[in-house]
Amino acid sequence: MNNSQKLVRTALLLALAIGVQAIGRSFPQISQIFVGSVVNAALIIAAYSCGMSWGILLGALTPMLAWIIGQLPGPMAPFVPFIMIGNAIFVIFFSIMKDKIESLKYIGVVIAAFIKYAFLSLSASKLIYIFNLGIPKKVAAKLAVMMGVPQLITALIGGFIAIILVNALVRRRVIS
Repeated sequence: MNNSQKLVRTALLLALAIGVQAIGRSFPQISQIFVGSVVNAALIIAAYSCGMSWGILLGALTPMLAWIIGQLPGPMAPFVPFIMIGNAIFVIFFSIMKDKIESLKYIGVVIAAFIKYAFLSLSASKLIYIFNLGIPKKVAAKLAVMMGVPQLITALIGGFIAIILVNALVRRRVIS
């Protein structure tokens, strides 16, 4: 697959993520689990079918666009770089495991999800204070909850949905 094809596939996954984020904005009660799972699935599909760098690019764009369209509240803007890093961690650790042995992709999802969760949880509960990001205390408390266990759940759900879809696409020879 050449770079043009990878760009198009990644752009389609980005469009899917933006569409889901826009829908999630209208339904806040299901937003984090639904939106987070779909975005994480898109990251894994991009990493698997286009390569780690394309998955990282997608992982950098999704939180920025979530903030722009209002999926992430305005006061959380200083936290967007941490989400970008968390997404990169998810993609990198999955890609490393998948590239070692194909059957490790399931374990790769679990390990990558736990590392992403640990980073985001630590960032929301400790690093925002160390870096003095100026996030109001009430928002910081909500952020700590959002970046805790729900991040682990959405990474696991999204990762396993992605693996199921990737396996189906490989069987149908849509991707290799």
